[in-house]
Amino acid sequence: MRRGTRAHGDDQESYFASMSDLMAGIVFIFLIMLMALSMYNIDETPQSKDEQSEKAYQETIAKLMEERARMIEALLKDLQAQRIEASADAANGTLTLPAAQFFASDATALKPEGRERMAIAATILARYLTCKADTPDVPAGACPTIAPVERVDAAVIKATPPANGLAPQTVARIQALEASAALTSAQPTLYELVGRAGLPVLTVHGQATEQPAPSSNVPANQHHHRPAPPPAAVPRDADRMTLSFTMAVPPRS
Repeated sequence: MRRGTRAHGDDQESYFASMSDLMAGIVFIFLIMLMALSMYNIDETPQSKDEQSEKAYQETIAKLMEERARMIEALLKDLQAQRIEASADAANGTLTLPAAQFFASDATALKPEGRERMAIAATILARYLTCKADTPDVPAGACPTIAPVERVDAAVIKATPPANGLAPQTVARIQALEASAALTSAQPTLYELVGRAGLPVLTVHGQATEQPAPSSNVPANQHHHRPAPPPAAVPRDADRMTLSFTMAVPPRS
């Protein structure tokens, strides 16, 4: 046998050994990629579900705010139909009624025609706070279906200095007591209604200077319903009564 030569069988064994190493390397790389892909899917799936849940929640809130706006607009029309002066900011859920139609200048007691108007307003308010889809005298789409009204904050605002020597805050508080008694005596339902937390839905208070209306917990840019500008808004320096409606926002699932 000649020196320096290699048998043909040794070449075959070397060839197959290198091929097996190559295949093992490919399988190893494949397994690493498979594990990385699985970990990526585990990280991304909950985030995707959270994003979908948040989107659905925000859409629900937007629809709820649209329902509130429609209810406010219907309330405004019903009040005006009964010759009760009022203006509305439906997107922010507020109604404003001039106090002069209820109280004489600087008086703390309701005037007779003011008491009648307050009773009419109480009837209309109770109708919408307790309405269902088939409630009579409630326009289609004006009764909230996603969630009810959680709170109605009524503020009797004394913006002009009294001429009777009483402090503005004192006059506002007495007028608030008068208004609360008139509303609940005309419609006891307004006294009995409670929200989810067991607190009264309707609260009435007096203030000498205007304070920000209670927030509905929804950013302004989520109010998709844009009603027409309200006619004859009550001047900000006039004595008035404001009703601010807060909806029972559903919890995140």
